[in-house]
Amino acid sequence: MSYVSKTLIVEESGNFRDYIIPLEHPRLHPNDRDPRTHSKGVLGDESIFLTPVAQNWLRLYEAPYKGFTTDGNVREGLWHRDASANGPTEAMTKAAEKVLSTATEAERKRLSYPVDAHEWRSWSNPEVIIVDSGIRLEEMSNSLKSAVHELLKASLSPTGYDKVVKAMKVNAFLGQVTTLTNVMNENSYHFCFFGTPSTERPWGFNLFGHHICLNVFTLGGEVVIGPFFVGAEPNEIDDGPDKGMTVLNKEEAAGLKLMKSLSPEQQKKATLQGEINDIDGSTMPPGRWNPADLRGLGGAFQDNRVIPFEGICVKEFDESQRKAVLEIVGIFNELLPSGAYDAMLRRVETYLDETYFAWIGPVNDDTPFYFRVYSPIVMNEFDHHNGVWLANALPKKYHIHTIQRLPNRGDYGTALYDEWLKGGGK
Repeated sequence: MSYVSKTLIVEESGNFRDYIIPLEHPRLHPNDRDPRTHSKGVLGDESIFLTPVAQNWLRLYEAPYKGFTTDGNVREGLWHRDASANGPTEAMTKAAEKVLSTATEAERKRLSYPVDAHEWRSWSNPEVIIVDSGIRLEEMSNSLKSAVHELLKASLSPTGYDKVVKAMKVNAFLGQVTTLTNVMNENSYHFCFFGTPSTERPWGFNLFGHHICLNVFTLGGEVVIGPFFVGAEPNEIDDGPDKGMTVLNKEEAAGLKLMKSLSPEQQKKATLQGEINDIDGSTMPPGRWNPADLRGLGGAFQDNRVIPFEGICVKEFDESQRKAVLEIVGIFNELLPSGAYDAMLRRVETYLDETYFAWIGPVNDDTPFYFRVYSPIVMNEFDHHNGVWLANALPKKYHIHTIQRLPNRGDYGTALYDEWLKGGGK
């Protein structure tokens, strides 16, 4: 059977400047609206693509947490606390205590939740507020905002923190390009804290908003970050003090490098049904496309999603290709501090022969594409998107979404927390 997109659109330019929405467009006005007014306006308009998507997200949010799986059944015994992880839990704990001591009593009440709270799952990546949990950075005092950034620095690697800050700056740049600086800026992110800071007991936090979502869990040296989402539209700043700043180029290059290294037969096995320029899902299998996530499967509120392994199994790869898979996972997980990073890569390598690589799109340096690395321990997705705040109808290489999921209850550190509870909290 031949699958052909029902909508044929041709766009030649790959320069985001050619797709800037005219500043007089009604969508950009009033341009001084605040984020909650903006969100209410979007979610109250059934003609906007995000509205029905968000309604379904909220239904998914109400379901009890089970975990991301291949067949609806959680595979037990995959996640165990690694005593050698040696993450920066002590520094994280001090930074977290500073956050809580800097916050006022009213702020602590707003941002604090039990360690196993449902609000872990409240994150989303649009600029629209879907679940209004925690406190937004833009609502914090400068001292509290600074304390949150110090917690990020303590919890992430230097490279990881730099990536997050760059994504924030790129988001602010998009706000400037569209004149919606109250909606999209460096501080348009929610912060929630879970549990009580401790070097031995479990706790964590999340930070989420447009194109950045981090869920950070720690337990006695373990640091787990997942789910996480880092994106950009565009992924470069071409003007102002941060001119030349880019983000997510390494992920793009690593995925394309691996696909190019495959033989024609291997590429055929890796390639999934669907066209990269599909803008309505007509070339994709049922349930595999929506206007917010496009080809991405592990986005917001997909905590219990069932996705079978697809593509080509890494067991069929030669040594250089296997190393390229680990390189992709390593780049995604460069958010992690060193000890936790090493522990994560050991977990991934243990199940490398059960890992699959999948691809959608042509294989060349110019065309957008999608790829996925998926194992019992991790799922990393990379997708080029069409415009949301830029006017390109087709995917472009300057609009990128990257997602990490930790299957089988690895997300939010849940499997490690479950094990800790079963052990009597030790």
